[in-house]
Amino acid sequence: MNALRILALATLAALPLASQAQADYPNKPLRIVVPFAAGGTLDNLGRLLSPKLQESLGQPVVIDPRGGGGTAIGTQIVQKAAPDGYTLLFVANSFLILPMVSKTPPWDVFKDFVPVSLVSRVSQVMVAHPSFEANSVKDLVAAAKAAPGKLDFASLGNGSSSHLAVEIFKAQAGIDMQHVPYKGLAPALQDVLAGQVKVFLSNMPDAIPHVRGGKLKGLGLADEKRAPQLPDVPTFAEQGFPGYLVYSWYGLMAPAGTPPAVTAKLHGALSAAVKDPVIVERTGQQAMTIINTPGEEFRKYLQSEHQRYSAQVKALKISLD
Repeated sequence: MNALRILALATLAALPLASQAQADYPNKPLRIVVPFAAGGTLDNLGRLLSPKLQESLGQPVVIDPRGGGGTAIGTQIVQKAAPDGYTLLFVANSFLILPMVSKTPPWDVFKDFVPVSLVSRVSQVMVAHPSFEANSVKDLVAAAKAAPGKLDFASLGNGSSSHLAVEIFKAQAGIDMQHVPYKGLAPALQDVLAGQVKVFLSNMPDAIPHVRGGKLKGLGLADEKRAPQLPDVPTFAEQGFPGYLVYSWYGLMAPAGTPPAVTAKLHGALSAAVKDPVIVERTGQQAMTIINTPGEEFRKYLQSEHQRYSAQVKALKISLD
């Protein structure tokens, strides 16, 4: 029997086992890697959803924050994982951006992963420590122009959406500020709260309690209209910067090669989770917009976002190398 025939028979013999494995999925705990430090918006969203996912899937769902490397550490864990649906990745905008600004892209968005679901989106708000003299975006611009390159701003990391968003604003406003990258939202916000860094373009859910409590000042909301959760914070457009709209989106990805039946089951579990009344109430309180689109629609969304970010990165000549 020649080698080719042996390989063909072995492949045919494996097919029933693969089908059975998919039919039994899941039969052990799942891990969802969050490529940011613990305590940020995406980590919190994952922990909010995991009990409901466990109910739907019948197996424990562990949220595993792995910050660092501009999200590369956590993302590459899943990139190298078996495509069996047991190791998954929660992604944000930086999933697209980091490969664009790296000389050697650490992953290919469309070849190394398959989309499961686009889950939610949140707006961004520019916040500052109370000791900072600026009380508005206009004041921030004036302070930056008075001391070019001296005013620092925090980001979620090199190549993150918050990094790119502030670079876009700097170009629009004609100012220069010093970038201070962190491993995720939680450590960045902690240093802004401590006054070690003055300015941060934060996700709304994380900023809301600190602005309401007076621990941070809300300078401007990067959305089309004011948010009911922070009604006293004017938009960037109200302050003379029309068109400056910034948001973070969050989705679930699986390693390339994960069977469609598995990703469909995962999306079904997510659909059930985000419709739960408790989840609806809590995400609404935190200014999260639930989207919940299935894999193929998420792929199209990623393609459109990829084009948008690519144009911005090229225009601003942003590179980490």
